[in-house]
Amino acid sequence: MKYKKINDATVQCIVSADDMSEYGLTLSDIFERNERGEEFLRDIIERAHDEVGYQINNGNIAMQITPLKDNGLVVTFTDEGPAAFKEMLQNLKEVLQEFSTELANQEERAKAVPQTAGEFDENRRMFVFHTMYQTMQYAATIPNTYSVKSHLYKEGEDYYLVLEKHRLSYKNFNRISAQAVEFGNLIAVSDERMQYLEEHGECLIRDRAVSKLRKIYRT
Repeated sequence: MKYKKINDATVQCIVSADDMSEYGLTLSDIFERNERGEEFLRDIIERAHDEVGYQINNGNIAMQITPLKDNGLVVTFTDEGPAAFKEMLQNLKEVLQEFSTELANQEERAKAVPQTAGEFDENRRMFVFHTMYQTMQYAATIPNTYSVKSHLYKEGEDYYLVLEKHRLSYKNFNRISAQAVEFGNLIAVSDERMQYLEEHGECLIRDRAVSKLRKIYRT
């Protein structure tokens, strides 16, 4: 695990797939917050003191967990409260861009849409799939009881599924995000990236893409 101290109250930890295997964990353990997952997250916070000298000033710790395409995780936590999330998300955007080779390939095809432009939007996530079948397979894993605001685009040979948190809890939003990385790759979302996709890609399903794809897959 690699630790990075963002400021005195905020730390980021990159957990590799090998780290997950060493602890005998899966992404589901983390996002479903079962006993093993909760123990692992507590251990990450406790180890931050030895790794980067992190001191907890109060008991209210906010945590952001985002899956990486290699089945690893980025865990960012702070005891500064909601005000610290903007800086947390900016650092998260940089990590996602560093780890996503698919993002780098997309930027090259797009002739360098600036990676630093715009704010990373935690309430909106984008996944790229190489085939329509993979996209439908993923959609079929999302329970019918989840109301997912979603849109499907095609750009080049790839399919881009955009999910919005909307009425979902962050727990469920993170859960379905973790499921997605089994079929495709996570891409950081900004307004500029969405604008590029609207202009250069083809919108296949404007809304309720998950519901429609799930229905097609199960027919």
